[in-house]
Amino acid sequence: MEHFRQILILCTIFLHFVCCHGYVEPATHTNRIVGGHVADIVSYPYQVSVQELNNHICGGSILTSRWILTAGHCIDDTIARYINVRVGSSFYNHSGTVHNVRSAIAHPEHVPYSWIVDYALLELEEGIVFSSVAQPIVLASRSEDLEFAFDCVVTGWGRTLNSAESFEQLRAVEIPLVPRALCEVAYEGKIDDSMVCAGDYENGGRGSCTYDSGGALVCGGLQVGIVSWGKGCALPGYPDVYSSVLYARKWIDSIVSGALPREP
Repeated sequence: MEHFRQILILCTIFLHFVCCHGYVEPATHTNRIVGGHVADIVSYPYQVSVQELNNHICGGSILTSRWILTAGHCIDDTIARYINVRVGSSFYNHSGTVHNVRSAIAHPEHVPYSWIVDYALLELEEGIVFSSVAQPIVLASRSEDLEFAFDCVVTGWGRTLNSAESFEQLRAVEIPLVPRALCEVAYEGKIDDSMVCAGDYENGGRGSCTYDSGGALVCGGLQVGIVSWGKGCALPGYPDVYSSVLYARKWIDSIVSGALPREP
């Protein structure tokens, strides 16, 4: 019985690690925006760093002066009073403005410690002062927004293996959307209506990874996805999987507008 109990504990720890970080990865994962370049927050003023006790854990995007959109698994293992959000900086660890979080709300269909219906909203205690380095992103609202013919962009502070590259500064990478049919084949039917895929399907080498979770996938100036999960990091044949903004748009609007009650 004791042996069984130890195995159960180890399995629980493993599942917690995998789900909290948002990626199902081999031990050799790259922990970074893969194939990207250094970016300035002026070019991506909607990007924020979601932090727990002042440590970067995820990305997020500005919706209004008081609301941030991120991934549900980013808040599975924490509570609102431990979360803060750095706004208006190219660096996750300095500059800009740090805001405390009043409430953290996961989508009601989100399964804790998983990437299932992977959405969360953070309500800030004080409003963001908009400027050239802090601006809201416009959310996708039509199915046509997912038919974008050119490369989209994803940004974040994921770690990098290259010692010459500082992971402290924001990075960006351009990637195309991947047809659902290809993504469903790659992930053996695990792709549902709440998900959308992007990346270099044939060659790999470009995409998001651990610690980029919660960041925005933006196509033609509209946020269409939220960094959620994937196999490895930018592997050929395995595009990154994002939470589809369209799937949760009504829920997002209802919370932000105050139509649904928020949690304390």
